[in-house]
Amino acid sequence: MLIRQLTLAVLVLSYFSPVHAHPKHQHKNTSSELTNNQSSLNNHYNDTVRNQIVTVLLEKAYARGDGDLLEQAENLMKTSKNPSDVENKLLATRLAQANHDFSTAEKTLKEILKSQPNQYDAILQLANIYRLQGQFDQSLSLCNQLNDSEVKWYQAGCILQVEAMTKSYSDLKPKADELLKATSRLSKNDKQWFGNIFLEVATRFNDQQVATQAIPLLATDNLPNTLAKANWYIAQQQYQTALKILEPYRYHDGALYRIILAKQKLGDHSTNKDLSELSLRVQTLLKEQDHIHLREQAQYLWVSKQYQEGLKIAAKNWDMQRENEDFEVYAELALASQDRISAEKLLRWSTITGYQNPTYLPRLKQMVAVL
Repeated sequence: MLIRQLTLAVLVLSYFSPVHAHPKHQHKNTSSELTNNQSSLNNHYNDTVRNQIVTVLLEKAYARGDGDLLEQAENLMKTSKNPSDVENKLLATRLAQANHDFSTAEKTLKEILKSQPNQYDAILQLANIYRLQGQFDQSLSLCNQLNDSEVKWYQAGCILQVEAMTKSYSDLKPKADELLKATSRLSKNDKQWFGNIFLEVATRFNDQQVATQAIPLLATDNLPNTLAKANWYIAQQQYQTALKILEPYRYHDGALYRIILAKQKLGDHSTNKDLSELSLRVQTLLKEQDHIHLREQAQYLWVSKQYQEGLKIAAKNWDMQRENEDFEVYAELALASQDRISAEKLLRWSTITGYQNPTYLPRLKQMVAVL
């Protein structure tokens, strides 16, 4: 039971914030079977069965980037007969994080750990929140608390995610290579988690060997795996390969952004049509003052060459979360705008945290030196 709970925490938390679809935007039609299940449960259920359905909804929402499923899960959680139960609280915190309500999730997780300091699911969730926010020391401290033999792989993955943002590649690579050798023993879900970590690192540091080993771990066809692989293919200038795997997911803003990016590199004239489609989506988000998709808004404004407005959005997003993609879109917009203040801000953060990015840090330093 412990391993199952942690696997769910890993899947929902590690991928939801960058890729999930907000309930009011970018969704596909969900199956009537799930909707009927929810309707039935509203009248005849207990919390155990309800939580199982919520878990299924979250797993499907994660795989598809489907906001309708996320909204169903949220509505179903409101019917809990015992919201103070730990399992109910843990599901609620996952939903809070899916909507970037990190403060609520953090508060609840701290309450859980106060009474149950060895609740590994809560530890992993809180470590993930701190990592997303760039509080790497706090995150690493929590990762180190996952010291039971049953959860050693989760500790290793948790630490690797933090160190991927704070270590030089010469320090990071031996550990990554060692973990890669052991992935054959992992479950399918855990392979996906580690595969995404490895491929992000390989993409940032242009490591063909690691990428070659990581991509087979992402054999499952879902949105997070597709976005990770597309990032690699675009970085390697394999634009047609990226377009082929992205097209089925173009309903998701993150996928459509990458489609536009690849087409721009190819000089494809249909890019303008795709830009218009993404523009309509972003305008809706701006009208609704949607704070959840700030990264996607910034990415759109960059590819549409609206650099000054994009820089403002990227700065707001940076205040909320600080993953590699958040850094890169902020850096792109700072460079395009020739904004010295933003560039210095990112460079200072890199110096403080130890974050390495061989593509963007030299360019930012060069710009600051010239301006």
